[in-house]
Amino acid sequence: MTEGWMNGACPCGSGKALDQCCGPYLEGAAWPEDAESLMRSRYTAYGCGRFDWLVESTHPDHREGVSVEGLAQSAEGVRWLRLDVKDVRTNVPSEDSAQPHDEVDFYAYYELEGVPRQLAERSAFSRKDGKLYYAGGVSLRPAGYRRAEAKVGRNDPCPCGSGKKYKKCCGAAAS
Repeated sequence: MTEGWMNGACPCGSGKALDQCCGPYLEGAAWPEDAESLMRSRYTAYGCGRFDWLVESTHPDHREGVSVEGLAQSAEGVRWLRLDVKDVRTNVPSEDSAQPHDEVDFYAYYELEGVPRQLAERSAFSRKDGKLYYAGGVSLRPAGYRRAEAKVGRNDPCPCGSGKKYKKCCGAAAS
């Protein structure tokens, strides 16, 4: 990043200056003590293009397939708009581990190629060697239905290729 990149408000929405909030984590000068701070720093890392922090703050047991290059590629065309942290839970019993973990429910708003979108996730954070790490997340929303093909309007040309309007061709049989 360029000199002075930490001037201004922190993108995480805390209301603090970047250099007093998530900036020290992204620079390696400090490590977040709680799950919400780690979550906010990860959001800020996405917004600032600091993908090295995303890899470093991912739990070592969950880093397989996580790379700076892959994260940078997945973020192409994305403009992060806002983070809303909805709930933070500590010492949540784990199903697959004797060690409890922390959870953060959040909504991240962004634009992808100019189209507004929303990411809703319950993120899990667990400790290793005294440090808290991101250990994965699950969507808070079911996957939306996607049509295999574009919807044909009544006045659109019929997809069968006849040249007629859909409502006078195959659409007449469908109604």
